[in-house]
Amino acid sequence: MKMDGNLLIDLKNGDEKAFETLFWEYNQHVYHFVYSLLYDKSMAADLTQNVFLKIWEKHDTIDAEQNFDAYLFTIARNLVYKETENRLLSEKLTESLQRQLSDVDSLMEERIDAESLREYINRLIEELPLSRREIFRLSRHEHLSYKEIAERLSISEKTVETQLSRALRFLRDRLSSDGFLCLITLFL
Repeated sequence: MKMDGNLLIDLKNGDEKAFETLFWEYNQHVYHFVYSLLYDKSMAADLTQNVFLKIWEKHDTIDAEQNFDAYLFTIARNLVYKETENRLLSEKLTESLQRQLSDVDSLMEERIDAESLREYINRLIEELPLSRREIFRLSRHEHLSYKEIAERLSISEKTVETQLSRALRFLRDRLSSDGFLCLITLFL
């Protein structure tokens, strides 16, 4: 396509009729060029419009002596590159957000699972005889030594050791029968 130099001079001077003529002369060629790079009809149509918008915005800088086809298709190619880059960045951002959401979902599931296990263990602890339950709580929740527990409850250290051993065996047995044995080691 050879562009008439007078048409470009008229366009440079802001003649809307010259722009309209140029648009109808090149519109389909630009569209097919963009479509051949993106294979997306909607995007090709949008970018084609943007090419002509750029031409109109820069009409006063057009050099009528230069190859207008090269100028026009360079604008089209640059817009395609920019769009492709934006798409890639958008895909990377979307993938990153999906990974983060997945991580948050996993973390929430783990917290819910841990909380459920904690509640279950607390229910099992409530099934312990009162004195054994008290010894267990002093040992595991208040982190007291056998000696400190013995002094607080006025019992022997051996009794503390025996009662704590029975409490742990009870929990281990119940959790293993319910399939939670591996998780109890994390809790205890």
